[in-house]
Amino acid sequence: MSGPRTKRRMLLSAAIALLFLVACPLLGGRAEAAISCTLTGPTLTFGTINIFSSSTTSGNATLTCTTTGQPQTFYACLSVSTGTGGTTPSNRTLASGTNKLPIQITGGASWPSQIGNGTSYPMEGVVNFSVPKLSSGSYTFPIVVTIPTPSPLPPAGTYASTFTGTDFQVYWDTASHATCAALAAAGGTTTATGTFSASAVVVNQCGVSATNMNFGSASLLTAALSATAQVSVSCNATLPVTVALDNGATGTGPTSRLMTAGTHTIQYGIYKDSAHSLPWGNTVGTNTASGTGPSTTLTAYGQVPAQSPAPTPGSYADVVGVTVTY
Repeated sequence: MSGPRTKRRMLLSAAIALLFLVACPLLGGRAEAAISCTLTGPTLTFGTINIFSSSTTSGNATLTCTTTGQPQTFYACLSVSTGTGGTTPSNRTLASGTNKLPIQITGGASWPSQIGNGTSYPMEGVVNFSVPKLSSGSYTFPIVVTIPTPSPLPPAGTYASTFTGTDFQVYWDTASHATCAALAAAGGTTTATGTFSASAVVVNQCGVSATNMNFGSASLLTAALSATAQVSVSCNATLPVTVALDNGATGTGPTSRLMTAGTHTIQYGIYKDSAHSLPWGNTVGTNTASGTGPSTTLTAYGQVPAQSPAPTPGSYADVVGVTVTY
């Protein structure tokens, strides 16, 4: 009888030991709360930009954190690095093949400085926000991308850059840190990575500028006065251009434009040649001027003919509109 009883005791001990092995992990799991954070970024589209001025677009990046335990305060820093279109963290660009458009990335009014990865430009932060018990909360980082007025003029194309992984991440911790450098270096710090992108379209286009035409001073208009102005056209491609001049504020034709001083007027004309024989107006194919981009400068020849009676003394002026067709 002693043999079977010993066997039963051994079987009972083995069963009890197995029960404790199963129970121990369950007790440990209930003692620990989980926290996690995710980062989402915007897709920013400039559309077709004017290459003769700066362009800006904006969106939001959102860090969302969740806790399954007690309330938590999260401390975070946003890091933005090179992007697929750039060459270094200090040279972020939108790229179309080998052509580049430099960009600036800021946080808008809340963070007007450029956002970097802590080397060339500082990270944005340290920011903080609180998440209630067993809940989720978020912090919104405004993202503003600016294309400064390009120089040289970029050729036509679709320009883009994507910031993802370590190029677009948030360092976060539940412990307070005075600086982003300290937060990023802390042992308990975690990163949340996301993606944001920016793109712009450049089409063939031209811009125009002009200098003033100054006839100087005269006491009597018993002889004609002459003056010149320069009309400059710049394009981002080799393009034929047509340049038209309107009749000014109150004129009726290329040679009967009027400078005014109150109700008084002085007649003048603008010509394409120094002999004042080819009036420059706005009728395409008849009296407009032509040139070829990417850069061309045309001279406008102005003449005030002798006029009688002499005009009333005063400062006379007019504004002539310049239109370029390409």
